[in-house]
Amino acid sequence: MALNAEDVEIIDFLRAETKDLMTPKYDTDFNLLRWAQGYGYDKEEALAELRRHLKFRRYYDLDDAANIEEHAILKEYFPIGLVGETGRNNQLLVIECAGRIDLMGILKSVHLSDFLIQRYKFQEKMLSTMNELEARNGKQSSVIYILDLEGLKFDSALLNIVTGPYRILWASVYTNYPEWISQMFIINAPSFMTIIWKAIGPLLPERTRNKVRICTANSDWKQLIHKYADPDYIPKHWGGNLVDKNGDPMCRDRLNIPTEQIPRQLYWTPNEETPACSELTCSNIPAGKAAIFTYIVPEQQQPMYIIINRFCERTYGMGIWYSAEKDADKLPLADLRDFCPDFDYPGMPTVDYLRIRVPGGGVYKVKWGNEQAWIRSVTVYHRVRFQNESGENISFKQIH
Repeated sequence: MALNAEDVEIIDFLRAETKDLMTPKYDTDFNLLRWAQGYGYDKEEALAELRRHLKFRRYYDLDDAANIEEHAILKEYFPIGLVGETGRNNQLLVIECAGRIDLMGILKSVHLSDFLIQRYKFQEKMLSTMNELEARNGKQSSVIYILDLEGLKFDSALLNIVTGPYRILWASVYTNYPEWISQMFIINAPSFMTIIWKAIGPLLPERTRNKVRICTANSDWKQLIHKYADPDYIPKHWGGNLVDKNGDPMCRDRLNIPTEQIPRQLYWTPNEETPACSELTCSNIPAGKAAIFTYIVPEQQQPMYIIINRFCERTYGMGIWYSAEKDADKLPLADLRDFCPDFDYPGMPTVDYLRIRVPGGGVYKVKWGNEQAWIRSVTVYHRVRFQNESGENISFKQIH
């Protein structure tokens, strides 16, 4: 797709207005174009969301995501993979065997931050490959996504998981990676898929809903996918001709296909780094409100890290603001740098552990939010520490 005058105008606008945050790796015409497309060419809305994402990229160091170590449990039990090119329209093929995922086992054994970071690692892998195709062919790239529900069984917890943690996690992906999906095929959809779709469909942006095709096991979904991907590029198990070097029709050389549930011995249990809730600070936050904790941290010779433990049974918000000024503890959030943009996070059954490098000594304000709620309060358990490169705790002053 060639860029038209409207595309060039908004790309130039977004580039000029984000030069303080933009990195050379991310700065491509098509990356910026996706933000314009995702927000209906509304310059100001696209700019606001792009700036938020660029801060998010810096917070998680996503330009260097390829060097993030793979999580052993997610690698084995969360089947999602980039198959490769589709042979059509400069697009990639991605397959997620969601029906085989032990969703409850994942929630009970993997920390929220680990899940998010590993998902962003995968998104960056896709984005990097898309950028390579775009640089080679001069055309915008996107993804044909197959979400395979074969093996999915209905139980009482499934709806709560799909409409709770899984929805928030997917929303985080779409917020930070707009317009990466060209078409999504939900295949082998069970009879109760209508119940799930009624719950989650209205929560998705209209542009996303319009790209989703729901296909039952008895439908001719293989022929439908052939319209978007050449059979020679589709694994044989999903209706194509592709097998891996071992002749495997599921191409396990690039797709993780779990065959069993996560063993209970891998479930999270309290330890020194992720203690029980009774050892964390408890904050009850009324509907529409937030709780802000301020930390004054002395400068160090070594690199510094913030260590966050957090737990909540329902969706909550969190953001981190920073200033190098010593008296910034008296300033409102608007006068500080939003070091970690404010995002919603799902309630999870594990106490989370997050370790992120910070700019240095100064004032940090961590906001725990319940602004989206109208009626119900939320209880957040949390602990914040600061450490040096050697993992030694740094003394600091806390103000609430």
